[in-house]
Order: sequence, then structure tokens, then C-alpha cells
Amino acid sequence: MGLTMAIRSTDPPQPPRVGPRPLWLHLGTAAMSWSSAALPAALWASSLRGTDPRMELLTMIDLATRRYGRLATGIVAYQTHPYRRAVPAPPVLWRCEGMAVLDYGEDRNPGAPPILIVPSLINKHYILDLHEEQSFVRALAHAGYRPLLVAWDGFAGASEPVTIDACVSEKLAGALTAILAATKQRPVLLGYCLGGLLALALAALRPGEVAALAFMATPWDFHAGDCRLAQAAPGALAMIEPVLQMLGHMPVDAVQSLFYAIDPFQVIEKFLRFAEIAPASEEAARFVALEDWLNDGLPLAAPVARTLLGEWYGGNAPARGAWSVGGVRIDPSHVTHPAFAMLPSRDRIVPPASAEALALALPHAEAVTVDAGHIGMVSSRHAPRTVWPLLLHWLQKTLAPTA
Repeated sequence: MGLTMAIRSTDPPQPPRVGPRPLWLHLGTAAMSWSSAALPAALWASSLRGTDPRMELLTMIDLATRRYGRLATGIVAYQTHPYRRAVPAPPVLWRCEGMAVLDYGEDRNPGAPPILIVPSLINKHYILDLHEEQSFVRALAHAGYRPLLVAWDGFAGASEPVTIDACVSEKLAGALTAILAATKQRPVLLGYCLGGLLALALAALRPGEVAALAFMATPWDFHAGDCRLAQAAPGALAMIEPVLQMLGHMPVDAVQSLFYAIDPFQVIEKFLRFAEIAPASEEAARFVALEDWLNDGLPLAAPVARTLLGEWYGGNAPARGAWSVGGVRIDPSHVTHPAFAMLPSRDRIVPPASAEALALALPHAEAVTVDAGHIGMVSSRHAPRTVWPLLLHWLQKTLAPTA
């Protein structure tokens, strides 16, 4: 069944989307850059051709206007596209305030080795279950494992401020207890992006209850490589602090603005390309599916935002040995589980050097560099053939002696 089959003629009309977020920032960047470039380009062209600079300027303005119109066409095409994610919801194994553990393998593989998958706190979990033709967790279930996926909710409505410490020592620790009771097996902890740090901390706190560790694009040395988030984080935190104090959380659009800073023109260029794609095509549906997830982010509780921006990205606390959870300093050199680290070579969110630092610090880690980006390692149509089998092979050889 093609992805476009997620669109049914009987579905009621859906409201237009609000993305790409923050929309005003992307539109403003395009307008300012293209309009400000018109005069220098016109003067340069007139000097080469010996033409009237006023006529050259009108030509450049016309080109900028048409390009801006094409950008608007791409954005409107996305906002009004009929595709909507329609994926069967898995049962919930365990729940607490702020998170749930989704069980993707109870029906298929009730006695299979459990894998507790911890995604980042910044985006929603379903990048790992994007649609039925691109689902990392369902591929794990199909391979004979019992994937248990953490679904964070952002903690904006929590009864009290949530910290990184509580995410590990209370919420993930509670999930681990529930999994041990339900499966009678020690799970593999698999962390994606910042979720890998939470999985590492959980293993450090409760080492005897964890079978192995796997990391996908997990940063450790936040100042290694050309990490623009690390460069922008201290200033961003200072600017957002009044909002954190007022709201108690960092809004989604503020979080998205940080990713904008990595490459201000990335969104503009991809929507210019999307304007040329046939709306009814499989390619368009895949684009919309991923873009919906990108724009469906999570607010960050104020203590979490301060830790991520101030202590991790700004202060590089993990790599400096200055991060502790529940009174335990998180030191990878003391985590002796079998470990596997996937390092995407085209990762602009977590530079490969940052993720490699964790693999080098773990005593029993195997690291593999994959030809993918940070999100593409789970979302690209090539990932099921070129990326996921590497993890499956490691799981097979690591769990086989105790299976």
C-alpha cells in the first residue's frame, strides 16, 4: 500500500497546517536576504554589461519577487496537503505524568528481548514510527524484538517543574521497573539523540537491570566539531530566560528557532523544491509526513531548557564530568555494558565528533559511521536497507548468548 493511501476521499477536510515553524522567521529571512541582495546584484550586472542600473534593479526585484512567490506556493502546498498520519496506536505498557511507554511487540513477540527506546525530549517520539512504510520500531518488532518506545509529552502541564534528573531517576527508572516486571528480562536501552544521554544515565544508576546499550547520534562532547547549537545556546538561554520565568516552559516556536540558527536557509530551499513536486506523488506525501513531525515539537520545561542550553550545550557538563543524576556522576568509562554507537556522517545537529566522543569513552563500545543525516538515519527511504541492518546485526550477536 502506497503512502498516499493514507489520504482517503471520505476523510473530512483538515484545517491548514501552521508550519514551517516559526513561519514569520522563515518568510522574513527570505524577504530580507533576497531584497537586500537586489541592489548589489543590479550594480554588478550593470557594470559588466554597461546597462542602466535602474533597469537592472527592476529585473533583480522581479526575480526576487518571483522566487518569493514560489516559496509561498511551496508553503501553501504543504499547509493544505491532504495527507494526515494514520498509524495504528500501540498499547501502553506503563504511564506516568509526562510520559508513556508504548509497547510495539506484545502481540507479535511477547517473549522477545525487550528494547527500551528513549527519544529526545525536544521532538515527539513518532519519528521512530513515522508511517507504516517507514517505522523503525515496527522493523525491530518484525525482526523478533519487543520495542518499548518512550513517548514524552513536554511537561508543559506538569504539576511541578520537571528536571532532567527526574526524567531519569523517576520516570525512566519507573519504566524500567515496569518492563522488568512485565517481561522478566533485562532490556537493551536504545537512545536516540539526547535520549541517549538519558539512557546512559539510567544504565549508570541501575547497571544490573540493563542488558546492553545502543546510541543513535547521541552527543557527549557538545563542543566537539562545528556545533552551531552549542555556539548559540548561551545567548539563546539569556534571551529566553524571562519567558521561562513567566511561562515555566520554552515554547515550541522558541525551540524551533534554535534549529533555524543551524542553517537559516535550509527550510527556504526545501520549500522552494517542494513547490515543484507533484502534490499527489509519493514524494510529496513523504515530505509532508516528515515536515508534520518536524513542526510538531514539544515545549521544554524550564529546568530542562536550562540544563540543555546552559549546562550541556553551553557548559559541556557531560564531557567535563560535571553531570550527575541522583547523586551519581555520569561517567561512561564506568558503564561496562556491551554498547553500540551509530554516527551519521552527515549530521549537522550532532556533529560526528560529538557522538564519537561517547563511543570512545565507553569501555565496550562498537562504533559504526553511517552515510546518513541526523533525522535521515530513521526517516529516509534508504535507512531500512543501509542503516537499520547494522543495529540489527549487533543486537543479534550481542543478545544471542543470553537469548
